[in-house]
Amino acid sequence: MKRYVLPALVLAALSSSEAWAHTGHGAATGFVSGFAHPLSGLDHVLAITAVGLWAGSLGRRAIIGLPASFLGAMALGFWAALIGSELPMIELGITASVLGLGLAVLLNLQPSLILAAGACGIFGIFHGYAHGAEIAPAVSAIDYGAGFLLASALLLGCGLGLQSTVRKVPAMSRIFGGGVALAGMALFFV
Repeated sequence: MKRYVLPALVLAALSSSEAWAHTGHGAATGFVSGFAHPLSGLDHVLAITAVGLWAGSLGRRAIIGLPASFLGAMALGFWAALIGSELPMIELGITASVLGLGLAVLLNLQPSLILAAGACGIFGIFHGYAHGAEIAPAVSAIDYGAGFLLASALLLGCGLGLQSTVRKVPAMSRIFGGGVALAGMALFFV
């Protein structure tokens, strides 16, 4: 049974539709809409899970530092979008985050905690801004923000959990990182 879990997760992630990431239509509440956004966009799922996986591979303080940096920067980017600040090349920044984080996992990069957390923070700003830019006008920003931050924290936890699993088979981490990096390259052309 265990050998089917990872392929099932990969298939589920790859089957998510980009259109589902743009919620806010219909009767969905702010929290549900916010919670659904990072879970339904392949770019968000891959990048956020890769942050958790990379943090787990760096160990110790990075296990807290990288996810905290990413989530804090997401909140900052979300707020910047809500107040009307302009952030150029949002989609390019998100795509670069998928590629960059995939490469970090693939190559098993081991930078200092400050450098790794800084990179995760920069990437997190783009993801948070995208969430704020796509919020429906009738949706509560607080509820929506709480939803996407909780979903993102869960994805980070999945990445950390995945790291504890792939630690037993180091090639699996590189395969995941390579897959994320390839998806990032493909997103540049979509």
